Amino acid sequence: MKPWFYDFMKNRGITVAIDDANLQLQMPTETKRALALKAADTGIPMRLLVLTALKDAGYPVPQEALVDRRKPQP
Repeated sequence: MKPWFYDFMKNRGITVAIDDANLQLQMPTETKRALALKAADTGIPMRLLVLTALKDAGYPVPQEALVDRRKPQP
């Protein structure tokens, strides 16, 4: 079953991987605040900051996942 947002994003020209999985976690408030501030300062979504950090730490992150899904891709 496709996630509900697949057609929503596709209609806006944004590619979404069907096999994305949802992850919800708790973290220290100061960590989330720092992540949110960096996202606001750079314009990079928190999702992309976290995925980049995971990739840099050696976890497998497909290159196609490292895109800002809020913006249409060329």
